[in-house]
Amino acid sequence: MAGKSISLINVKRRTPAWMTDPVSLLMLSLLTVLTYLVLWPFLQLIIESLTWGEGDRRISRDAVPGEFTSFHWLQVTTGPISGKMLYGPLVNTMKTGIISTTLALLAGGILAWCVVRSDMPGKAWLQPILTLPYIVPSFAIALSWEAVFRSPKVGGQPGLYESLLGITPPEWLSYGTFPISVTLAIHYFPFAYLLVAGALATIDSQMEEGALITGAGRLMILRRITFPVVAPAFVAAFILTFGKTIGQFALPFLLGAPTQFHTLATMVYANLTLGLDSMAFVLAIILIAISLVSIWLSNRFVGIKSRRFETISGKGFRSRVITLGPWRWPVFVCVTSFGFLTGILPLLLLGYQSLMLIDGFYELNNLTSHFWIGRSNPEIAFGEPGVLHNNIILGATWNTLKLAFISAIIASIFGLAIAYIVVRREGNPLARILDQVAFIPFLFPTIAFGAMYLTLFAEPVGPIPALYGTFSLLVLISVVSRLPYSVKTGITAVTQIGKELEEAAELTGATWAKRFRQIVIPLASPGVLSGMMVSFVGVMRELSLIILLITPSTRVLMTVGFNYAEEGLTQLSNALVLIVAVLTIIGELILLWFGKGKITRLREKHS
Repeated sequence: MAGKSISLINVKRRTPAWMTDPVSLLMLSLLTVLTYLVLWPFLQLIIESLTWGEGDRRISRDAVPGEFTSFHWLQVTTGPISGKMLYGPLVNTMKTGIISTTLALLAGGILAWCVVRSDMPGKAWLQPILTLPYIVPSFAIALSWEAVFRSPKVGGQPGLYESLLGITPPEWLSYGTFPISVTLAIHYFPFAYLLVAGALATIDSQMEEGALITGAGRLMILRRITFPVVAPAFVAAFILTFGKTIGQFALPFLLGAPTQFHTLATMVYANLTLGLDSMAFVLAIILIAISLVSIWLSNRFVGIKSRRFETISGKGFRSRVITLGPWRWPVFVCVTSFGFLTGILPLLLLGYQSLMLIDGFYELNNLTSHFWIGRSNPEIAFGEPGVLHNNIILGATWNTLKLAFISAIIASIFGLAIAYIVVRREGNPLARILDQVAFIPFLFPTIAFGAMYLTLFAEPVGPIPALYGTFSLLVLISVVSRLPYSVKTGITAVTQIGKELEEAAELTGATWAKRFRQIVIPLASPGVLSGMMVSFVGVMRELSLIILLITPSTRVLMTVGFNYAEEGLTQLSNALVLIVAVLTIIGELILLWFGKGKITRLREKHS
């Protein structure tokens, strides 16, 4: 017995410390899982693009499924179809991305200055309105634009523009570069607004006041002081917004497909629907590369430039509000009008369009509730019943809520676990790698990320089954795509929890699992719940991420609305997108209310 005890002691001594540390084991497990779910799909996408597929037999006699080939890359980049396949969509992608980002930054910058630096009235209730276009699905903005500027030359009934003015809108106003750029700018200007507003709030007024004393004018102060300070934020907003716009699918598809105007994102979708999977994968890789380069440029520029314009030093920082004088109310009217046109009017248009019996006829006698409460009628919408009696829509609604709820819970749990490791193992190289791998899904354009999972889970690999066509795959990709947000909110929450509580519990003999369950989770719950609501809202409005993975049994509201729009059932499409928009707004209001409650509790605790 003594010999056995000695041998057990020796075994324990020879066992590496990390093998008995639950946090280290959890870190390695999460890193392994995320490597498979984030990095391996990208590698698999590259492999598939360099391999003959079953569908390639239709386009090449040399195709031997499973063997290596550079055929797809050569066809996309240098072949006879490269102009229509790659270079035309690439030019369109860059063109709409640059124009929309410039417009978004211009609008966001001006609005941020009005809200943060001026004494404009009504700021408290204007801020939620100004962020509304980013909260609602981008598809809603595209549908509302089409409702106004639809051209009967392309097909269908006239829009509101022609009905009111009696003039057919020019094609460039209805489809193509201009409407796509403007609607993308409307959707993303709140994103730029938030980034720039944060930078403007850090400007120390003492610098501006010192310049005024020396006799500098307002324009010179703006040019020499204000703009250089916020320049890094402007550049970051430009590059990050650009990275998001180029990956947009639904909006460019709706406002571009009728005139064969393609971007890289819509071309990925088009090739997959035609069975040219490997061609689509090549385009997805190029799209990912552009996005990664834009993020890298953002980090590099901002990291260098921001250090040149440090304004908060701890020597009595204060921010001064600029008096507008007689311009206060005119500025208020302009900002309010802009917020109404971009945030509220599109939703009102969707609601009105969903009540029209015949699309394009704007008379009171053309209004009906059929598309909401009507039963099947062969003479209306090809027999499709209204929202409340449509089994497809009701099933999609259940799938949507279920997907958003399950994904939000799982993403929050994993996000908190990763955040705990990142905070408690600060300085550990593996912890830093885990943090970076969890953030990578933010860098991938959503439709490209969907293509990655299409390649990874189309067929079984070892013990991992083929998940394509299952609801589990939608949950999996939704969880992974929301991890960057869950981890960041989790890090904020865990950072506020002192180590002393865990150390005291450890002295009483509590295991790590018990300490995490009874101390970390309860104290971090406000931040976790906030991250959960952010994930819930994000999954609710998602389309580009899952459009390639949806099957008839796993349809959600956004994909059903997209299909109705493709089929010309505009009223039903508008109704469904409006429902999603309202649900996301409600989610954001709950999040806002919860956030205010959390702030109040923190203040009370501090007092």
